[in-house]
Amino acid sequence: MKILKKYPNRRIYDTSASAYIKLEDVRQMVLNYEPFQVVDSKTGDDLTRGTLMQIVTELESEGQRSLLTNRILEELIRFYGDQFATVIGPLIEQQILAFLKEQDKVRSHLKQFSSPGIPTAEDLLKKYLDSLPKF
Repeated sequence: MKILKKYPNRRIYDTSASAYIKLEDVRQMVLNYEPFQVVDSKTGDDLTRGTLMQIVTELESEGQRSLLTNRILEELIRFYGDQFATVIGPLIEQQILAFLKEQDKVRSHLKQFSSPGIPTAEDLLKKYLDSLPKF
């Protein structure tokens, strides 16, 4: 696992490469399934979640479609302090992992039937999502 040190000036240092990296490089690590941990350079506190949230925020500010709608964020905020808060995180994670597993099966199956000129499932899904009302 790579250890990334985050400094007070917001710079991130990759200890395995002995070099400073950008947040985009951390995003690429996520996309490449590279395990890493971001720690505070002084205290050693784990800053990984905050860094991941920063990546999501930047993706959305760059115009990427938000996966975390306002409604989802509102409901997540309501869970904090709730008696079920300790089980919600693992439950959401389990549901997302199950969804990803099924998505991989569907993608694999659809690749067998793809041919030029025929819209892919992703094209159809994007068209559908674009047609939904914006809240």
